[in-house]
Amino acid sequence: MNVAHRKVREVVECMTGKQEEKIADAIRETLGVSSLPPVRCHRHHRSHAASAFYPSGFDEALVVTIDSAGEDDSTVVWHASESGLEKLRTYDFPNSLGFFFSGITEFLGYRFNNGEGKVMGLAPYGDRNEEIEETLRSLVTPGVDYDVTELTQYGPREMEHVLGDLFDRDPLDRGGEYDDWHQDLAYAAQQFLEETVEAIVREYLPEVSTDNVALAGGVALNCKMNKRVMEMDEVDSVFVQPVANDPGSALGSALLEFEPGEVPQMRNVYWGPEYSGETVRDVLERNKLDYDTPENLSREVAEALADGQLVGWYQNRMEMGPRALGNRSILADPRSKSSLDRVNEYVKHREEWRPFAPSMLAEAADDYLEGVDSAPFMIKTFDPVDDRKDEIEAVLHPADDTTRPQLVYEDQNPEYYDLISAFEDLTGVPVLLNTSFNDNGEPIVNRVEEAVRAFYTMGLDMLVLDDVVIRK
Repeated sequence: MNVAHRKVREVVECMTGKQEEKIADAIRETLGVSSLPPVRCHRHHRSHAASAFYPSGFDEALVVTIDSAGEDDSTVVWHASESGLEKLRTYDFPNSLGFFFSGITEFLGYRFNNGEGKVMGLAPYGDRNEEIEETLRSLVTPGVDYDVTELTQYGPREMEHVLGDLFDRDPLDRGGEYDDWHQDLAYAAQQFLEETVEAIVREYLPEVSTDNVALAGGVALNCKMNKRVMEMDEVDSVFVQPVANDPGSALGSALLEFEPGEVPQMRNVYWGPEYSGETVRDVLERNKLDYDTPENLSREVAEALADGQLVGWYQNRMEMGPRALGNRSILADPRSKSSLDRVNEYVKHREEWRPFAPSMLAEAADDYLEGVDSAPFMIKTFDPVDDRKDEIEAVLHPADDTTRPQLVYEDQNPEYYDLISAFEDLTGVPVLLNTSFNDNGEPIVNRVEEAVRAFYTMGLDMLVLDDVVIRK
C-alpha cells in the first residue's frame, strides 16, 4: 500500500481535535482523575520549528524542519521571528528526505529509524562513484525542488528491494559485510542529502532578513549535513536543536505556549532524572560491592584516564536527547587511536570503523578546531587544526579527520569541567573521548542499577557514580 494513505487518518484526527480528546481521555484514565487543564494538539513540524527557533537565542531565523513525516509534511521551511512562525514552503509526504535516507539505511543492512547515523559515519569511507550517482539520480532528484517519491512512496523495507532492483544488487543482511561499493553508495546518499538541504537554505534565505539558520527534525541529527549548512557563505550562525528528533517535538509543543522572546537560550540538556549519593551507596551496599570515595575525585579519575583506563562516568541529571554530554558517559584518553579501537571492541561492541566524539574545554576550542562557534551539544561537525590532530587522534573520524565536539563550560557542568581540566593538567590536552554510557543496541543507562550492571558487562576499568569509585 502507498504509505501516503496511512497518514490520512492521523491528519484528519489532528485537524478535527480528536487527538486532543483521545490524549485527555488517556491521561484521565492513567491518573485516575476526572478533570484536566485544556489539552492542545500542535502540528508535528510546527513543534519541531518551535524547538529549533524559540531557544536558539536568535531574534529572527530561517528554520528548516526535516524528518520522515509528521502528519502530511516531510520538510517545512519557515520564517521565524519574534512574532512567531510563518510557513514558506512544505514538501508533502511521501516526498521525504528522511524516508529517502532510511531506505538507503535499510539497503545497507541497518535498521530504519536507528541506523541512519551509521550510514552518515560510513559515508566518508566512500568516494564519488559516477555510476552509483547517475543510477541513484535516475530515480530521485536533488535540489530545492527535490523529488524522491519514486522511492519513498513505498515503506522503508520495500524501498530496499526497489534499490536492489535499481542497482541489480541484493540488500545487505543485518550485520552483513560491506565493500567499497556500499561505502560509495553511502557517500552518494550523504552528498544527495547535503546538496539538497544546502539548496533549500540558499533558495529561501534571501526571503528573510537574516543570515541565521535553525534546524530540527530527525534528519538534523546528521551533523555532516549541518556542517555543510554552517559553511555556506550566506549563513552566519546556525542553531541545531540537540533533541532534533521526535522527542524534541514534545519540547517544541510546550514552547508554543509561549512567545518566542519569552524563552531563554538553550544552554544545556541536563533535564533528566537524578539519583543522590545516598541512593548510590544503598545500591552498592545491597549488592555487596566495594567502593572508594577519593578526596580529589577529578584528579584520581584523570590519572586513570591518562593511564589508558576506560571509565564510566555517571553524575547528576541525565541528558535529554540522544547524546551523552558528560553525565551518562563513557570516557577515554583521546590522544591515541588505540582508545577508539578498544572502546569500539571491548566496551561498545560495535563496528571497528565507527568514530567517537570529544568533550573539550570551551576556551580551548579555537586551538583545536577550525571556524568553531557555539557547540555544546555534539551536533555540529568541524575540521581540526592541522598541528593539533596528533593530540586528539581518537576523536577524529578515521576517514576524513572531522570531529563532532561538545564544548564544555564551567557554569554548565562544573564536575565535568573539573575532570577535563585535571586531565589537561596531567597531559596538556583539554579533551576527553566521550561516548554514551550504553552497550550496542541498549539505551543509555538511567538508574544506578543500570550503570552498575553495564559496568560489569562492558570492558570498563572504572565506574564513577556521583563521588564514589568502583574498580574491577
